[in-house]
Amino acid sequence: MKFKYVCVFTFLIITFYTQSIYANDANYRNLIDRVGSPYYLQDFEHGGHQRFSPLFDLGAWHGHMLPTEENIGAFTGPAIITEEYLNFIAPYFEKLTVYKGGEISNANKVKLTMQAYSLPGALVQELRGDGVQINLILRFVTNRTSLVKTQIITEKPLILQFEGQLVEHMSAKNGKVKDARSPFAVYPQLQPKWQVTDGNITLSFGKVRAFGQLLTSGSSQLQLHKTLPVKTTHGKLSYVSDTNIAGDHTFYTTYSYLLDSQEVAREQVKIADILKQPENYLSGSKKRWQHYIEQAIRPILNNDLSYQRLAVKSVETLIGNWRSKAGAVGFDTVSPAVTGRWFSGNQTWPWDGYKQAFALATFHPELAKQNLNAVFEHQIIANDAVRPWDAGFIPDLVAYNLSPERGGDGINWNERNTKPSLAAWAVWQVYQYTNDKQWLEEMFAKLIAYRHWWLTNRDHNNNGVPEYGATVDKAHNTSDGKLRFEVNTANGWQAFSGLTNYQNALKTNPQGQVKIPAQTAASWESGRDDAAVFGFINSEQLARYIKNGGQAADWHVDFAQNFDNSGRLIGYSLLQESVDQASYMAADNRYLSKMAKELNYPRQASYLLKQATRLRDYINRCMFDTTTGFYYDIEIAPQPLENGCAGKPLIKRGKGPEGWSALFNQVATVEQAQQVVDAMLDPREFNTHVPFGSAALTNPAFGADIYWRGRVWLDQVYFGLVGMSHYGYCEKAQQLSEQLLTHADGLLASAPIRENYNPLTGEQQGAPNFSWSAAHLLLIVQKQGKWCD
Repeated sequence: MKFKYVCVFTFLIITFYTQSIYANDANYRNLIDRVGSPYYLQDFEHGGHQRFSPLFDLGAWHGHMLPTEENIGAFTGPAIITEEYLNFIAPYFEKLTVYKGGEISNANKVKLTMQAYSLPGALVQELRGDGVQINLILRFVTNRTSLVKTQIITEKPLILQFEGQLVEHMSAKNGKVKDARSPFAVYPQLQPKWQVTDGNITLSFGKVRAFGQLLTSGSSQLQLHKTLPVKTTHGKLSYVSDTNIAGDHTFYTTYSYLLDSQEVAREQVKIADILKQPENYLSGSKKRWQHYIEQAIRPILNNDLSYQRLAVKSVETLIGNWRSKAGAVGFDTVSPAVTGRWFSGNQTWPWDGYKQAFALATFHPELAKQNLNAVFEHQIIANDAVRPWDAGFIPDLVAYNLSPERGGDGINWNERNTKPSLAAWAVWQVYQYTNDKQWLEEMFAKLIAYRHWWLTNRDHNNNGVPEYGATVDKAHNTSDGKLRFEVNTANGWQAFSGLTNYQNALKTNPQGQVKIPAQTAASWESGRDDAAVFGFINSEQLARYIKNGGQAADWHVDFAQNFDNSGRLIGYSLLQESVDQASYMAADNRYLSKMAKELNYPRQASYLLKQATRLRDYINRCMFDTTTGFYYDIEIAPQPLENGCAGKPLIKRGKGPEGWSALFNQVATVEQAQQVVDAMLDPREFNTHVPFGSAALTNPAFGADIYWRGRVWLDQVYFGLVGMSHYGYCEKAQQLSEQLLTHADGLLASAPIRENYNPLTGEQQGAPNFSWSAAHLLLIVQKQGKWCD
């Protein structure tokens, strides 16, 4: 009886301890649904994205989930990021089963009930059975290792059995088997070598280079270390361990996924220290997350719990996409979406990085700086071995593996284009939180080089208003340097080359059956991949447009070649000046002027401010159409117009969010802003169920489920709301932000934050756990009730 009271008292102490640790987090349970048991290497949903949302933290390259009922006692997975692709290596790698009576049998198995939940930075299981209470808590404690604390309270001796099972099937989609083959049969080199010692298990994987699927170095490992001595046997794809305990017991287990032999060597000292003082590491994780939460919710008015929860959900999403440095990326970075089919690993995109950095700065300024350092790490320098003519250029995408041109074997690395001039905005926002003048000085030099690249390599008519375009690249050029394009002939699509031939093909194919990779690159360079303003429209939409009196040629795009002073081809410009890029660059000049002043460069500060003013005047004079009351891109004419403009606005391709870029960047006049806001508030244009889609309802190329011709992107929503607030439309910004938060499906529930949303229905679209959506949601909820403060 005395022993029983001691156990009960111990249980109460542990319960109080657990509740006190998580008391402040009670409001933040299960913000993202992290339940799942992955039985396939790739378990896809629609769009080819992973359908589960594991917990990742600290930049680690593996993640865990809460179990479904059949896997009580396990943190399921782990998911592992195989350099550039997320895969699940196991449905569970340590599942605890408890037996009474001195032997392992079904009759002696303790039936456990489970309460499981996620917290910011943690997974928790509370298991209860006949005379047994078990608490399991998982947290990440280094950028390669997670730690599980297991507390067992029991009245009698127990046998503990641990099981691990690797996945046996290749892929499933929407819960249905897609490929039942064993991944170890598809990729024999992946078959792990087991190394088992007292309490430790190491799986070593061979080298696999299956781009689009799975990449391993040949020395990657999954390691499990336990403070509890166990006896282990294993097969090819599974293991079983067991041990006996006489009463209450607490032990700790580490999981580590290590990408190569150097990481294997470095992490062992850390693992040993973790297992020496595990509570210090768990406490450190808890304090770190408390800090994130406190900083993220501090700006939110009135302690609004729904907004606080969304803010913390956004933080969880951003931290989950954090990848610590590895491979060709030498800084920590935040990838677009760890569960996105093509967005995993430490892929670094400038367009994403700029936006994420601003939001990160509100709760983790050092990671924000790292994020921007990663963006600029591979900025082209004058003596670059591949493209020296592009000095100052920032590649569109850098990743774990270098491209073949740079000595690697990567296929995701992209130097076909860059992204808009939002960099100085991001750097200045981060500087406001860090006050790191040395970092600002380093970034200023890089930003000036980037600005110079735009004006040298993308300003075909030399009027100081750069165009979007395409680099000299094998995707755009033949081996002898001619521009690639294809024409849909009677014999199907055929390849041709040469800019003059392309222009002739447009004339002889008026229905638009011409494709050119440079058009894709130019649209990518804008960050709005298939937007109508860049000539994208589907055949059904085009037929309707022509029926209504339009011409197919209205959707043709043309290019100009850009040369340096020596006559060397250095890239291509779309013969179109884009209002968003011009507006971003006007703001870029303004922020660079602020930096120059801060760094005591008065002459540069004055020059840059004058350039910002000149661009502002050009945008308002040339890119605003008084008839429709909106800003548009300009179609560059053979000769400048009498008013000094490069051409007339491209009204025929309809309205898009580029129209409010002039408001976001504070270049519009008050009168022009009012007319743009009228269009934004018009339910026949942009004021849809979820507001501010990527094309107006009146746009000839609008489609509610088209990537950048209808879907709602939260960066564009944020730009629109901030733009409205700049011109005093505070109540309307508040109203529309509430409309977004309540109408976008799942935002205020436990669904992952999505890449984009349907403007008419609010349906979730695109990749789950998307970083720049989370970044802008965090910034939006922090502005609720104070849009004009």
